[in-house]
Amino acid sequence: MRHKRRIKRTGGRRHSCIIIGAGLAGLAAAYRLTNAGWRVTVLEAQKRLGGRVLSHSFTRAPHLVCELGGEWIGNDHGRVKRLCRQFNLQREKHQYSFGFWDGAARSPFFRPGAWSFARGAEKRFNRFGRWFNELNDRNTSDPQLVELDQADWWSTLKGRLRFSERDLMQRDLMDSTDFGETIRLSSAYLAATEYFAGNKTDEMDSKIRGGNSLLIESLARAVKHGGGVVLANMTATHVHQDADGVEISVKGRSDPFKGDFCLCTTPAHCVPRLRWSPKLPLDQFNAASQLQYSRIMKTAVLYGDRFWPARVKGNGFSVFTSRVADFCFDSTLRQRGPGGILCSYAIGDKADDLASERDRDVIRWITEDAALAAGLDSAAGVKPLEIRRQPWQRQEWIGGAYAFYRPGQWFVVRPLLQRRHLRVFFAGEHLSEAWQGFMEGAVETGEAAADELIAFSPR
Repeated sequence: MRHKRRIKRTGGRRHSCIIIGAGLAGLAAAYRLTNAGWRVTVLEAQKRLGGRVLSHSFTRAPHLVCELGGEWIGNDHGRVKRLCRQFNLQREKHQYSFGFWDGAARSPFFRPGAWSFARGAEKRFNRFGRWFNELNDRNTSDPQLVELDQADWWSTLKGRLRFSERDLMQRDLMDSTDFGETIRLSSAYLAATEYFAGNKTDEMDSKIRGGNSLLIESLARAVKHGGGVVLANMTATHVHQDADGVEISVKGRSDPFKGDFCLCTTPAHCVPRLRWSPKLPLDQFNAASQLQYSRIMKTAVLYGDRFWPARVKGNGFSVFTSRVADFCFDSTLRQRGPGGILCSYAIGDKADDLASERDRDVIRWITEDAALAAGLDSAAGVKPLEIRRQPWQRQEWIGGAYAFYRPGQWFVVRPLLQRRHLRVFFAGEHLSEAWQGFMEGAVETGEAAADELIAFSPR
């Protein structure tokens, strides 16, 4: 009964909130609260702000920018687009034609969102999508949807939609980049929301010109301008709360930060690492402990020349491969100047394996894969200049690129993680019903938590 303890409400004075985490969810919430007149302190464990948003420029090509973290803004991502307009950040088209390469045979290239599998499977796929959308729009907790969540996406494609073995293998290469693990382990319900509730390009439509980190910088600046405090290198260790407020203890600091409320935006698996007083309810603690995060390593390689096609069917170049490069795409499609950057997006076991290899080996493997997939006879004339690797599963207090819900977890685990614990509220992309795994999901849940705090507190 600890979580039902009486809360003393504060009236007639300015409210305050301590936010744990300065990623998009935390900063979006802080911006919302400061605009509502709240006193806000944001605590970030990393030395930098932004969480899983990380833009990068190489020293030998500072005019070029790539994304080592959150990459895409979808046409339906209204909240991120609204923030871009508010901060005068320009977006640019970020769509790619794609093909498949298995080390021997190359497939044709397809336009973004085009169907690349057997025609008979397309009819069954679309029919399944209409059934899903009708049911999901009517009642998201329908027993048929709960049953769909019990199945994995691979088995659903194979059994229910009768995909061929070849199409299944290519679908696994393509769809696994959306979930961060093989589709043999992915919830069929979440896959359906990804491919039927969004647009044909899976919301891979644009990015911020100059880097997505510009949104992080703009939000942090606005929070500070509104009187808020944003602090990096502040590792929260203990959350203590009572009827009067919340105290957040930080590693290496004698005095805790104090506020009326707390908003925790850390990845779910980091929640049990905090000491809670009173303790988290056991079901909530267990839910946070079991949610896994996708193993993704993004590797950016700078080249002196762009040896890949400048345009494929009018869009950027990208290729799915069963080799080291995994999913490889042009990070500098609409950026001018000498040189160019290719990004390799490796998932699952491959991401772990690559994270343990030497830079010189990884750069050679990716260069060979990209050169041959682009149609060159060899990589002999290609000039790699620099490499930057970002294995998100190895990042302290992050531990993965985004949440990975296994079959049977969505309707059980997510509601528990979203539940308020006395004066502590929660946000993060892992809690978004519509945009889980996207930057939009982080902003959505951060703003929703801020609105809930405002509504919960007396004027």
